[in-house]
Amino acid sequence: MQTSAVSRLSSDAITVSDAEPVVVDQAGAICFRKEADGDRFEVLLICGRTTGLWGIPKGHLEYGEDTLGAAVREAFEEAGVIGTALTDEIGGYTYSKVGKAAVYRVQVHLIAVASMAPDFPEKGARTMRWVPASLAASLVGQPGLRTLLTERLGELGDDNLARCAG
Repeated sequence: MQTSAVSRLSSDAITVSDAEPVVVDQAGAICFRKEADGDRFEVLLICGRTTGLWGIPKGHLEYGEDTLGAAVREAFEEAGVIGTALTDEIGGYTYSKVGKAAVYRVQVHLIAVASMAPDFPEKGARTMRWVPASLAASLVGQPGLRTLLTERLGELGDDNLARCAG
């Protein structure tokens, strides 16, 4: 089976058809910070606007943008995150949308959150929630993201997240 790769395509333009699925590249951000009252870390989850499922900031790559740049941009646009992204992605997952023929391939980066902007493009459009890193996987809606969070955050642990936060 052959697929077409698309780096920037409106999800509204992708509809169900008999054609081979289009692969849409996206970037995602696992935004983390130290809990205010402890030594453990928490992860920012956002609620999808159409699905109501918990997830992470993610979205399409803009022209000429790499996944690192897109992850940082999406984290700011969707959640007001200001922080430092790790250079290497920590993994990825795929998902599909009901009624769309595309397969979405998300490459995920860790972002150590320094602060939260008081104003950002999608302020008020999404519900946000900080959760302990150890619980994040159990709350997200996408099975692929759940697996990534379970494997990678569990593997990283609080000590390694602390090193990432620098």
